[in-house]
Amino acid sequence: MTFDIKKFESSKLKHRQSEVKVPALKDFFDDGDPVWTVRGLSGEEVAHVNEAIKLNANIAGLIEGIVSDSAKEKIDAIKESLGITTEVPHETVRRISLLVQGSVDPECSQSLAVKLAQNFSVQFYELTTKILELTGMGSELGE
Repeated sequence: MTFDIKKFESSKLKHRQSEVKVPALKDFFDDGDPVWTVRGLSGEEVAHVNEAIKLNANIAGLIEGIVSDSAKEKIDAIKESLGITTEVPHETVRRISLLVQGSVDPECSQSLAVKLAQNFSVQFYELTTKILELTGMGSELGE
């Protein structure tokens, strides 16, 4: 069987999406149906996720180099709230980036992903594992 390059190049493709039930987060959903929609990532987005670890370490070092010791406590609090620290495991940094890139509804900021990781770790891992799964499946034909 031969790969049909013309068909592939002319196809309209879209990222796969999935709804993930997150009953532990029901108190934070208005409609009572706790569902978080995620999608698979593009190659470029995967590269951004892979760069997140390096970026995290670089930003942490840069901020520390800029501030004086008197502002260190404030800066540490800001960095912690954004998940920017060299103390966070690389896997967590990667998954925070996955959730930010792959969340459809609700959209997810870095600070939201950090808070979710810190307080609802099972749901955090379920969501990011689903994003990885969808990414691995590739895009699907669109309409």
